[in-house]
Amino acid sequence: MDWYSSRDPEWKKQLIKHINAEREITNERVPVMALSTVDAEGHPAVRMVSPRGFVGDGFLRISATDSGQWTSDVLTFCTHAQSNKVRELVNTNEVQLVFWLPNVRVQVRCSGHAHMLFHPENPNYSTLSLDIRHRMRPRDGSDAECQGRRDERRESIAAGGPVEPDVCGEMDTEFIREQAYLNHSPVIQAWYAWPAPGRVRLADPSLYPATIPQIDDKAEAEKYEANARRNYVLVFVDINKVDIVNLDESTRTQYVRRGDTSWSITEVNP
Repeated sequence: MDWYSSRDPEWKKQLIKHINAEREITNERVPVMALSTVDAEGHPAVRMVSPRGFVGDGFLRISATDSGQWTSDVLTFCTHAQSNKVRELVNTNEVQLVFWLPNVRVQVRCSGHAHMLFHPENPNYSTLSLDIRHRMRPRDGSDAECQGRRDERRESIAAGGPVEPDVCGEMDTEFIREQAYLNHSPVIQAWYAWPAPGRVRLADPSLYPATIPQIDDKAEAEKYEANARRNYVLVFVDINKVDIVNLDESTRTQYVRRGDTSWSITEVNP
């Protein structure tokens, strides 16, 4: 989350600007954010999670052929497939994410819907319910050209013609999920091989390896690696409302989605 495109929505530019200002003071990689969900009894459940970034930015390229020409306002985080978060998001996928940046005195609240992508070998696997392509924008401003190519592609398919690849924003969600996993440290990767979060801790220390490469038995290490990948879930948050409060400037700005890539902006009382 180091940089953004001039074609990104204003709230994303502001969020990343404030995050970078906070990082200059704290030297942290990326500030954590609070995730609010609803538990099985209808009560709020809040915990801290680490954002993985926006789809299209940094290591979250949209396919193996993407050289960094795409950007979006779809924010991601990750979780364990057997965590309470997963059950809660299956129940209702409405979420709110909150960044509090104490040194720059800025709060950012992002409201939207969470869409989970499991590993293909996970029993819960299903294709991503969010069509991210509608949220992608070329960084070079070639929207009209890409839309024309997509219209021609749809007309060709409707007429019984060959199904050509979508060269404008070819999407490989499993590639995105894999890149998110690989860009974790070995310590974090190992956590996904551990037993289900929130359950009683078991007495066998071998179930909790510090890192998978440190496991001497090759077959055992491969088993843990496969289990970690199956348990890794990447969550895509389709944001529809953002509220930014800047205490130093005594301002509060609300952004509401009006279309796939358009937003309304309203200044309100702090």
